[in-house]
Order: sequence, then structure tokens, then C-alpha cells
Amino acid sequence: MANKRLASRSLVTPMLLFSCFCLLVGDILFGYDTASFGGILANPGFLKQFGEYDPSTQSYTLDSVHTSLMSSLPFLGKFLGCFIAGPAIERFGHRVVFFGLSIVSFIGIIIEMTAAGTGEGSGRFAQFVIGRIIVYISVGLVEVDVTTYQAEIVPASFRGLVIVSLQLFLNAGTVVATGVNKGLSTSTDSVGWRTVTGIQLVFPVLIVFFTLFIPSSPRWLLSKDREDEAIVALRRIRPKADAIEGNCEAEIQAIKEALQEHVRKGPWLDLLRGPNFRRTMLVITTGQAFVSTYQTTFYKQNGYAAKAFIYPVINSCLGFFAVLPAMYMVDKFGRRNTLFITFFFQGLFMFLLAGIGEMAYKSSTESDTIVAAFMLYYFSYNLGGASIPYLLGTEIPNAAIREKTQSLGTSWNVLWAFVTNFAIPYIINNIHFQVGWVFGSISILALIFTFFFLPETKDRALEEIDAIFEVRFNPFNPVATPYTGVGLNDGRLEGGKTDGSGSNKIDDDNGSKQDVTHV
Repeated sequence: MANKRLASRSLVTPMLLFSCFCLLVGDILFGYDTASFGGILANPGFLKQFGEYDPSTQSYTLDSVHTSLMSSLPFLGKFLGCFIAGPAIERFGHRVVFFGLSIVSFIGIIIEMTAAGTGEGSGRFAQFVIGRIIVYISVGLVEVDVTTYQAEIVPASFRGLVIVSLQLFLNAGTVVATGVNKGLSTSTDSVGWRTVTGIQLVFPVLIVFFTLFIPSSPRWLLSKDREDEAIVALRRIRPKADAIEGNCEAEIQAIKEALQEHVRKGPWLDLLRGPNFRRTMLVITTGQAFVSTYQTTFYKQNGYAAKAFIYPVINSCLGFFAVLPAMYMVDKFGRRNTLFITFFFQGLFMFLLAGIGEMAYKSSTESDTIVAAFMLYYFSYNLGGASIPYLLGTEIPNAAIREKTQSLGTSWNVLWAFVTNFAIPYIINNIHFQVGWVFGSISILALIFTFFFLPETKDRALEEIDAIFEVRFNPFNPVATPYTGVGLNDGRLEGGKTDGSGSNKIDDDNGSKQDVTHV
């Protein structure tokens, strides 16, 4: 295993790193939009334009219906973006979809900003919601496009680190948004919230610029029978020595032989056929959302109004730093073990929040403990539960339906996010701290599901993972699957030689040679 890791690290080049990480500015957009809107909902200038005056409090407020609609309806756009992303990527490729989502995002942001009126109560509610729906179409496209692109160009031994890094960039966007919200939290006109919204225009511009320089996915080019172009693309992200020695040609050939009938893309019905059904079910049963969108509102409504804009900044920084150990843990300890840790602590801190929050009279220490529990839940969530589902969505499906499976999985989770975001304002208003029992229970159920159904996929080439789903899964021995011998050594064929019998000579963990027959 150590030899395989060293071999894969030798494949790291500046172009590979650039291609992996530059387009994660799309996830900064997602994180920024989610967190910035949470602050906009409490911004005095926004409330004055879109809310109603409450004589009892002498302030403007948004009722639960309008808050729910503004928060939940955009997920319909995200659902559409996720659902069309797979077919769009299959047909046009990742780079074209990157260009397209940038245009969509730009249009949506402009519509949001121009929804401002000229005085109190003059904000155009429907226009603002439509703008957010359009922006979220681009967010859905980003989620599928970035992760599937990364998974197809990154060697197996650090695929987890790269894909989990999306949560790092998402949290970077959250940190920026909460800081901007804090700086403009006292703005009483439209300039404040429009500035917060307009900053998002930077991200689609960057995506367009970066896309000009990255190569297409070699695996996607193979699916279009463009083998020569696939070799050229692979040479751009592999060391020069590989190109000179012919290793890129050998790697492309090994991928073709490993994939066999899965080189070309399959129809939607293939998601439900044979082993693919189990893989599809695993992809669609992950994910939950709560803290990012509603933390400012939660603090304001539960006795922490004075620091409702400060606590989210701290929370966002904690979430950002939580991803750093997650990027290491997911490849060192595996996907399953990392999820066990994150789900356990998510449940623990949510139950702690609910238990203390229900106390009729709370000391200052107990009130501080509630805030700490809320923040530690978010830290735990970002330790794996927030990002590993994206990773699994790219690893578990086979190549013929990878984009469609990821599209379906993210779309399904968006539906649940829609339900969650619509319901939470009512839940917070009615049960307050008891919301912890709800999300704590979801975390424990996720832990149980992970143990009984999720196999370990770390250090497996994408083509090797197919064999995991050809055998019955044993939760007490989640990695005991036969080695398939696809002729791949962490994403590259070692030496590119065959003995003429359809078998490849590859290195085992001890450095010795062994014959491996292609699946």
C-alpha cells in the first residue's frame, strides 16, 4: 500500500493540482450564497424592503411563510441543476458545463440585485425569489460537475482529500459571507444587502477564466471514442516522463480494458438494474442541512440577538478548520470510519443542545454551553458528514452512469433540503431548542445506516470499485472484496506491458510482480 501511495504521489503535477482546485471557486459561490442569505434575512435594509412593520416591536419583520418561500424555493432550482447536470456533462463534457453554469449564475445574481425597490415595502419579492432559483440552478450544476471531474482525473490514494476539499472551499465562502454580513448588518437601505449579493458576481467570472486552461476529462473523451484526445488530455496532467515513456497511452488502454462495456454512457434505467440498484440507493441516502442557512435566525430567536451576527463568523471559521483534518482522515482512516466519528459527535452535540435548551432557567454557563454545542455540531458536520457524500457519489457508481447517478443523488438530497428549509422556520418558532432532538436523531440513524450498508472504497481505482458491488456486503468485514486486477496501479498502468495473454504485470504491495487478468 505504501508503494502505491508513493507511486500515486509521483503523478502529482502543477496542472493536475490546478485542474483539481481552481474550479472549486464554484463551491465558494455555494457557501457564500447560503451563508450570505442567512444574514440578509436579518439585515435591516432587506427587512425594510421585503418585510412588514410590526408596531409592537417597532421594526420590520418577515413572517414564516415568506421566510420559508425565500429559503426553500431556490432548492427547486438546485434540483433542476443537479438533475440536468449528468446528461449535460455526458453530452457536452465538464468544460462546457462550467461555462454554462457561469452564465446562469451571472443572470440570477443580476435578477436578485435588481429586485430592490425605492422605499419601505417596495422590494419585488417574486423577482428576488426567481433570481435565487436561477442562482441555485448553477449551484446544482457545480455540485455534480466539480466532483465528477475531480474523481475522473485524480489518483485513488488521494481522491478523498481532493473531493472532500470542496467543503473547505464551501466554508471559505461561508467565512467571507458571514464577515460581509457582519460589516453591513446595520445598513438600513438596499445598498447593504445588494452589496452582499453582488459580491457573488466575482465567482462565475473566475470559473470562466479558469475553465479556459483545464483539460477535458480523459475518461469522458473515451466515452466519446476520442482516444487520441484522451491521451493528449492525460499528458497535460501527468509528469513529462510519463508522456515520453508512453505511460499515458498505456494508462488509457488499461482504463478501456477495465471498463469494457462501461466505456460508453448508459441509459437512466441502468441505475436500477443489477448491482447498480444498490449503488444508486447508497448515493441517494446521504446528507442533511440546518446550520448554514438558519444559524443567524436561530440565535436571534433564542436569546442571543446581541451576537447573532458574531457567532456565525466564529461558526464558519470552525467549519473551515474542521475540513483540514477531514481531508487527511478520509484517505488515512477511510470513508466509513470518518463518517462514524462525524455522525456520533453530530448526534451528541445536538442532543446536548436540546437537553440544556429545554431548561426553563439557564445560567450564563448553560447558555454558553448551548452556543458551544451548536458550534461543535457544525464542526463535527464539517469533519465528514458534509463532504463525504459528494465523494461517495463520484466513487460508487460505475463509469457508464456516474454522472446520472450523481445527478439523481444530489437531486434527491435537494428535495429533502427543500422540505427541511421550508419546515425549519416553523420548527424553530414552535419547538425552539428541541430542534436538536430532530437533527441529533437523524445523525444517529445515519451512523447506523453507514455501518450496515456502506462498503469502504478508499485506495480503490474507480474501475476497481465495480468488484465491491459484485459480492454480498458484510458490515463486519467491509473491505474483504476480491482484487479484480483491472491492470491499474492507482490510476496508472505500471510499465504498460502485457505478456500477450490479456494479463498485465503490476506491482503488489511488496514490490514483487504478479499476473493480473482484466475483468
